[in-house]
Amino acid sequence: MAVWLIAGHLGHALAAILFATLAILISRQPHRIAAPQFVIVALALTALWSLRHAFVGFSPLGQLSDGVTETMRNAAWLAALASLSRVWRPGGRAGPKVVVLALALVLAVQLIFDLQMGEGIRFDRRILVYFEMTWMLRAAFALGALLLLFRWNTGRGDPESARREGWLAAALACMWAYDFNHYLLVWFAEGSMTPLAPMRGFVMAVLAIMLALGLRSDGTRAFALSRTLKTRLVSAGLALFYICVILLLVGLLSGMSAPMARIVQFALLFTLAVAVLAFLPSASMRSWLRGEISKHVFAHRYDYRSLWLRFSATMDGGDTDDTSLDCRIARAITQAVDAPAGALYLRQDEHLVRVCAYAWPEASAPPLTLPLAVTDRMVPAGKILDIAREGHDLGDLLPASMLESRVAWALAPLICRDEIIGVMLLAAPPRSRALDWEDFDVLRVVCGEAAARVAEERHREALAEAQRFEEFNRRFAFILHDLKNLVSQMTLLAGNARRHADNPAFREDMILTLEETSSRMNDLIQRLGRGGQARPSEREELLLGPWLGDLARAWAGGTRNVVVEGALDQQVIVDADNLQRALTHLVRNAIEASPDEALVRIVVEQGDAGLDLHVIDRGKGMSAAFMRDRLFRPFSSTKANGFGLGAHETRALVEAMGGRLLVQSVEGEGSQFTIRLPVTSPSENATDMPMRSAM
Repeated sequence: MAVWLIAGHLGHALAAILFATLAILISRQPHRIAAPQFVIVALALTALWSLRHAFVGFSPLGQLSDGVTETMRNAAWLAALASLSRVWRPGGRAGPKVVVLALALVLAVQLIFDLQMGEGIRFDRRILVYFEMTWMLRAAFALGALLLLFRWNTGRGDPESARREGWLAAALACMWAYDFNHYLLVWFAEGSMTPLAPMRGFVMAVLAIMLALGLRSDGTRAFALSRTLKTRLVSAGLALFYICVILLLVGLLSGMSAPMARIVQFALLFTLAVAVLAFLPSASMRSWLRGEISKHVFAHRYDYRSLWLRFSATMDGGDTDDTSLDCRIARAITQAVDAPAGALYLRQDEHLVRVCAYAWPEASAPPLTLPLAVTDRMVPAGKILDIAREGHDLGDLLPASMLESRVAWALAPLICRDEIIGVMLLAAPPRSRALDWEDFDVLRVVCGEAAARVAEERHREALAEAQRFEEFNRRFAFILHDLKNLVSQMTLLAGNARRHADNPAFREDMILTLEETSSRMNDLIQRLGRGGQARPSEREELLLGPWLGDLARAWAGGTRNVVVEGALDQQVIVDADNLQRALTHLVRNAIEASPDEALVRIVVEQGDAGLDLHVIDRGKGMSAAFMRDRLFRPFSSTKANGFGLGAHETRALVEAMGGRLLVQSVEGEGSQFTIRLPVTSPSENATDMPMRSAM
């Protein structure tokens, strides 16, 4: 007992320091709270009362009359409470005024007893009736003050005031609830020492911290416990209350005769233990308890912050192994409203097809499909269907098994931009309840987000499919462009054959042209078989003079209108097929841009920056704006039947070989395209690299 007394003294000393410090801090900045004069006086008197207990304390024959200091402490807090709650405002209700007047009368009578008995009078059984009257007056005041707090509407529309006054109300409720229990137990024990007495100091120290959190905040960061912690604290409080009830009943029965007292105590403990074991493990009991706590303790049933964080984590797959978006959506929506199971239906043609059933009991599996007509009443208002109350209004649209099942609870639509994406079927919680406005709001938000995710996924798949088609079309367009060049080459050859068929040199060039055309057409067929993909790049060593000479005769269609000049003895290591395709595009464009019988020159030049292959014509030329904005843009051409892919593909082929494509042109004078290849010495490469000098 001595240890408890010393601990009680220390608790009161700590409480006195905290209350005095808080009073000083509040007095320096009175604008932070309303009615500061009453609050500061109450804090100071509470510090004085705690200081008195720190020096005096309790003992078995101690001072059970707290005297004038506690009465004045209660009076100050009552005045502060009446001022903050605006009990005396014009037009206010009469009930709180009556309670305040009654409590003031109790304090006046209490003060008379305190002055008659003296401050801190020691307990004496000869005047027990006066002590009992004092204890009952203090208990009555505490009970009346709790009633006044119960009727106090904090905040009056101001969130900051509501938060501060909420902390103040909670602290005062704890203080007066503790006082009520303390004096009631003292009255039951007829003045004997109770275990609650030495702990009042620590309780007051905790209340001082609560007041500091509420009154000293600057408003930028409100201190608040999470909903989970509050629920657990309430549960722990109920457990503590349960234990206190047991101890109180056991203490009241201790006065009975020995055999009967033991039997009654054992029966009482057995009954209470069985009741706890029977109700606490029950899912419906836990659900009911959570619902009652959320309804009466919190402003909302749902903790929206934790709800949204959990919903987002589940949707992103952060807390689940589900790789399917459909399963993640079903789980996220189900958990958002604390439903035990859920089934997701997505729209496919004119039906709603079940794509996922999360945690649904196999014995009452939901139907595989639902008619799309079920959603007629849901779009665009986003109506959520309470199956138990509104399911029969849909006639035969819902299966009879769903209407008769006790599992089906709600049907929520997934709507994105007034378009129905699907519906979510939810199972009823263990303690079945009707849907309310808060359930509707939560379901509309989470189902809307889920619908947006589904729509986004579908758009992404459609975009990927469109990109695959675009890639196929692009490759086919390049193949078609090469085919057009080959057809133009054959047309040119056929036209020249009528005029030069008797020329042996022409016939020799014509054979080369036909061989080249046949080779190119076979390559196109192979590319079509590979889905438009080009063959793997193969580098080889070329002797440019003979190689370009053979190609020039094929490009010219058997004539001598394409000439090769310059450093023809140069050797280069390059992808010959890609270089041939690039030069073919440039030469064919030059021939088409030049007048009939005009020469197209291919000039080979060795420079410091690399090996240059110039394709020069004397055609119409191009403007600077066309070269800047349209020359290398796909499907942009100045020719009526052109595809606009030649320059674009040529640049891509040259850059794939590590080179550059340069262009110079003057309108009315002609154009010069330059393929600049990097310098590569043949000696630096493998000796077994193939060598091609002519076709």
